[in-house]
Amino acid sequence: MKWLLRLNILVLVVYASFVAAFLFADARIFPRLGSMTPPPDAVATAIRQGNDIEGIREIALVLYDHVSDQAATVNVMVNNTVFWGRLHFLAALGLACLNVALLLRWRRSSPK
Repeated sequence: MKWLLRLNILVLVVYASFVAAFLFADARIFPRLGSMTPPPDAVATAIRQGNDIEGIREIALVLYDHVSDQAATVNVMVNNTVFWGRLHFLAALGLACLNVALLLRWRRSSPK
């Protein structure tokens, strides 16, 4: 019985550290991630060699739309990952706490 209680307390500590690490990454690391890809080199070449102001303006607007769409997609992906990560770790931590509490209750109520 003692080994089971110790194992559950160890699992509780491990999950609590995972939750703390995930929350730290959520607060400090995830906001600083830059995972957007740059535009193709052909666009830079077209801008440098172009003499037509309207053509360059159109290319710049297409690039702006591309970067805006990509930023929105990345933000949604990161937000979904963070939400489900939080939910997973908090649910696992809650189950580990409940398991330890039930084991302690069972240990106290069982005859010696």
